[in-house]
Amino acid sequence: MNIQDLVKFGIGSVFLAKEKMEELIEEAKKRGELSEKEASELINEMKKESEQKMEEIKRLIKEEVKKELSEIGVATKEDIKRIEEKLDNLNVKK
Repeated sequence: MNIQDLVKFGIGSVFLAKEKMEELIEEAKKRGELSEKEASELINEMKKESEQKMEEIKRLIKEEVKKELSEIGVATKEDIKRIEEKLDNLNVKK
């Protein structure tokens, strides 16, 4: 699975689930199966879960990007910082 697939899948899943749950909650509220307060609480809980899922998706994307960059040999910030420190040490010794 490449990064684009991961992004599309994750974001699509979260938004689809959120929309469907909101529809179901509204229908239950109209039928009198949920009070306004219960519906509001469920929607808030759903929003919180959606945010958590989005954070997880972001984490997975970052991991995948980091892995891909590592595989093609792109220097990380840490690599550059280490090189800069070595250069600084060499300049001090001169």
